[in-house]
Order: sequence, then C-alpha cells, then structure tokens
Amino acid sequence: MRDNEDRIGTKKPQSDPPMAEAIEAVSQSPSPAAKSPLSFVAPTEFVNLPSGGRYYPSEHPLHGVDTLELTMMTTKQEDILTSKSLLKKGVAIDRFLESLIVRSDVKTADLLVGDKNALLVAARISGYGADYVTQVTCPACGENTNFEFDLEEYNNREGVDTAEQEGVRLGNLDGALTFFITLPKTGWEVGCQPLYGHHEAAIAKLSQNKKKAGLVESALTDQLMSLLVSVEGHTDKATLKQAVANMPAKDSRHLRDLYKELIPNIDMQQTFVCSMCGYDTVMEVPLSAEFFWPKS
Repeated sequence: MRDNEDRIGTKKPQSDPPMAEAIEAVSQSPSPAAKSPLSFVAPTEFVNLPSGGRYYPSEHPLHGVDTLELTMMTTKQEDILTSKSLLKKGVAIDRFLESLIVRSDVKTADLLVGDKNALLVAARISGYGADYVTQVTCPACGENTNFEFDLEEYNNREGVDTAEQEGVRLGNLDGALTFFITLPKTGWEVGCQPLYGHHEAAIAKLSQNKKKAGLVESALTDQLMSLLVSVEGHTDKATLKQAVANMPAKDSRHLRDLYKELIPNIDMQQTFVCSMCGYDTVMEVPLSAEFFWPKS
C-alpha cells in the first residue's frame, strides 16, 4: 500500500509544506514595487517665513506659524514651469509653488508677499542651485553684462516695530490689521494693509490688460491703490482713487518706503561689480526670466 500511495500521489512527502502554509508564503512575499530600492518620495525642507506668522488673521492657517514645509523641486514642477497654457494665463509660478507646499490648506493667493518671495527663493535653490546668472545693465557705463548672484545670501527682513516710527500707528479696519500713516506733505492720515498674493496677482493682471489695450502703464498708482484702504477716514474707491491721483510725489515716496520697512520680506540686495568698467554698487537682485528658467 505504501508503494501505491507514493506512486499515485495520494500521500505527499513530509518535506513538502502544507497547502495553507504555501499560500501564506506567497501572500507574504514582497511585490515587485516593494523590492524597488527607490522610495519615490520627494524630500522636504522647512523654510523660515519672514513674517514669523505675524500679520495673518487669527483664522489663517499660518497665523503664528514661522516655518512652512516644501517638497524639493522635481520634474513635475518643471512641467508646470514650462506649460505653455499656464504661462499664457500667468499662473505658472503660483501653480508651481502650490505644488511644492506640503500643507493643502495654504494657498499662494493668501500668502503675504514677503513670505511668498522667501518660498520662491528656497524653491529655486532646491531646484537649480544658489548660483543665479542674469544680465545686468551697469548704472555707470550702460553696458549689459552677465553677472552671477548667490541666492543663499538673502536675509529675512522681519519689519520694524511701529512704535519706532514717528507718524505711524497700528490699528484695525474692517477686522484687518491696518497701518495708519501720517503723510509729511499733505498731513493726510492714510490706512494701508499688508499685500498678499492675490493683490500681487491683481496688479500683474491689471498691468497686462493695460499693455494689451495700448494704455500707459501706471505701476506706482496701481500699487498705491492696492495698499490704501482709507484716506482721512474715507474708504470708498472713488475717494481713494482721487487721493492717489493728487498725492504729492513726496508723500507717495514716503508711503512706499515706509511700507517697505514695516512689512516683513526678504532682503535681496547684493553687490554688483561691472566687468566692463569696474563700477560697483549695491543693488536689488533682478528677478529676470533666468530665475526659474535658467539657460543652462
């Protein structure tokens, strides 16, 4: 009987595992994907926000938050930066940045402009490095030369305390933090609020529309109209527009310079040395097309 059982297979050898164990072994074996030596997870970095979470309303996701996590730039982001449709619409940079921000509740339109700038510089460094070569026109000889800036030399500018500034008081208008500034020439008290990404986008869109229509560009007027929320207690758009149109240049310059001091941002000033005439000066790093679309 033993020989017959062995011959016809009615009894399996003791060395063979039971069927249940064999099935379990197969089910526990690693899949082809699990055997891959690559994890396919993009690394991340935390970027310090110039605002430190200040100036955001209490309901904002970045209220009181001083850092934001970004994924490193990958080919996915390069596709966004080279998308003809997104570039034509003028939204490529915002889509690019939003694809890097780990938190889904943070949108570029709701970022303070200074915080957005810090994130863009960090993203550019992670994607293409800190060396930034762009063309600069020498203020002395007028020659156009290529100059290399080091993007890692930027600093966060936290803004100055309003108590340190004469003619400035911090207040609230319609539930939003507002800087009330007394202008030196007219004596008007004007209220201005921090600019966010959606203000920046609106200014760019307005400029683009004026250019298409063949109208004279008015960058300073457009910026002031975005900044101002009140003049001598008046908040209607018609009055604000009239005030901006008739504002003395001294007041306009004072307001823009003071706003720059008060609001957190990044300091992108570096020393430029002309290779043609040797002239050197401190200038704002020019953000040209090579910033996110380097030639090499």
